[in-house]
Amino acid sequence: MLYPTLDYINRILLEDIDEPFSEYQDVAALSDIEKPLYDIVGQKYPPSPNSQLVVRQSKSNHYSNICILNKQIIPKSTNTSLTQDSRNESLLAKEFQRGVEEGQKFLPDINNLTIDLQVSRLLPDTEHKKKISEIELEEENVHGLVGKPKTRKSSSDENLNILEGRNSKMPMFSTEEITRDAMYDKVLLYHGEESVKEEISRLQEIRKCQVNPHCNQKENLEENVDLESLLVQCSEAVALGNCKVAEEIIKVLRKHASPVGSGTQRLACILTDGLEARLAGTGSESYRRLVNRQISTREVLKAYHMNITASPLLRISYCFANDYICKVAEDASRIHIIDFGITFGFQWPPLIQALAKRRGGVPKLRITGIDLPQPGFRPAERLNQIGVRLEEYAKSFEVPFEYQCIASLWESICIKDLKIDDDEVLIVNSMFRFMQVRDGTFPTDSPRNQVLKLIKQIKPKGFIIGILNVSYSPFFTTRFKKVLSLYSMLFDMFDTLVPRDDEGRQLMERVLLARPIFNLVACEGQDQVERPETYKQWHKRISQAGFKLLSMDQDIVKACNAKVKSGYHEGFFVQEESGWLLQGWKGRINYGLSVWEPKLE
Repeated sequence: MLYPTLDYINRILLEDIDEPFSEYQDVAALSDIEKPLYDIVGQKYPPSPNSQLVVRQSKSNHYSNICILNKQIIPKSTNTSLTQDSRNESLLAKEFQRGVEEGQKFLPDINNLTIDLQVSRLLPDTEHKKKISEIELEEENVHGLVGKPKTRKSSSDENLNILEGRNSKMPMFSTEEITRDAMYDKVLLYHGEESVKEEISRLQEIRKCQVNPHCNQKENLEENVDLESLLVQCSEAVALGNCKVAEEIIKVLRKHASPVGSGTQRLACILTDGLEARLAGTGSESYRRLVNRQISTREVLKAYHMNITASPLLRISYCFANDYICKVAEDASRIHIIDFGITFGFQWPPLIQALAKRRGGVPKLRITGIDLPQPGFRPAERLNQIGVRLEEYAKSFEVPFEYQCIASLWESICIKDLKIDDDEVLIVNSMFRFMQVRDGTFPTDSPRNQVLKLIKQIKPKGFIIGILNVSYSPFFTTRFKKVLSLYSMLFDMFDTLVPRDDEGRQLMERVLLARPIFNLVACEGQDQVERPETYKQWHKRISQAGFKLLSMDQDIVKACNAKVKSGYHEGFFVQEESGWLLQGWKGRINYGLSVWEPKLE
């Protein structure tokens, strides 16, 4: 019975139109074919229509004689009247429409069709919509950094993976972003030491009086779990490629780590994410997502405000550099600052403020902001935003100002790009970003040394550099232990000084600190962009590049010491050693600052 149907389909597919198609001589044959299909889908077969279909085909015209007649089957004939053909075509159109309507019963409603890989398609419609709403709400409230990678999801819902968050195609920085308002002025401008002390005291009081809402059973269990030892064991298993052991340790870490817990628990979350990405072979891809995550300058400003209020380390670094610039250029009518790694430009509004009050008159200030290009179609967008903000501050303080930006690899910049004038005092500044310049396999081809060579060629009055005092081994397990040691100290510092629910602290830990930590753990080779050196290593490198270390100005050193003792925690210290100003927390040196000038040849 199925043979005529198969033969019919076969001839259509083979486009064998030279031979006549087989005919259906009995509508019952078609019914016998359709009825089992209705039984399969659990629907009742509709009653047979009053009309019956006969398909005819001739060699000269394959589709011209299709006739629908009531309650009878006509023999082959080519003498059908034109009027009857029209009526038959109308009946055929109705029959076709009925078939379309029947077929649509088996199709989903396109208006209610939702594609979501995270929601079961077996849910009822109402529960399905409810689940989608819950997921959208969860994405709105998530505190992660970037879109979800194609990796395993954490077994603990409480653990906030740094790779979770909304995956947006928006640019990292928007041209509609506010460049200056009351919050920028409060954080960036200097309002006197009394104002600074009040901010420090306010934060300390909140930390002392706060009843920790996150002190739960999970944190109590931390006393019986050595997270640092587990992290080291996991790094060793990952290094050896022992996936089974590493995955078991990661499960334990997920249970005891927490993004809202103690400093150790928070750091464990980020390190575990890095270990898991490294184990899965997705470290580089995940790091790119992390870097490309949308973040506004205003968010960074909140983290910066928390940092300079809780800790003097960054504030002292900027004050040290700005005080030196004001002193070396106290009689200059034109000052040109070339800032390698300008980042967000937060260092310069207080300098503009100070220059406006200079006794010898207000100089003309030029700033050349240099940084790596952003991914996307607007590589210099953030640098341009910095220029707009600085121009607004210069205008408000009536300081003549000029700004240019260079979004490029530092080693690819040449002297003519900097547009140096002979009648200006030239200062080169680089705060904590030189470590992201590649150091090269051999000293002769090192991009780091190429940039130092460029700085020497432009002959600045002073080269101010700030560095993170640490050096990492090329071997993973040794590097991991160094990362764990350094950032354990930083996370412990924030946990001692800042409330755990502080938004600025969360942004600092989950955005600004998470990036270098994740890069050092999950990436290797050219993808590892964090390559710091100790201040002794930098001293040797800069000296060999043809620079002479300038002695510390004791007035600036005293001013830095006074700021540290103005209300900050007693664990912070500042000391001078080998021509460097060193800063740290509880006996450990974190930052090093120094000033250099090119040697005369």
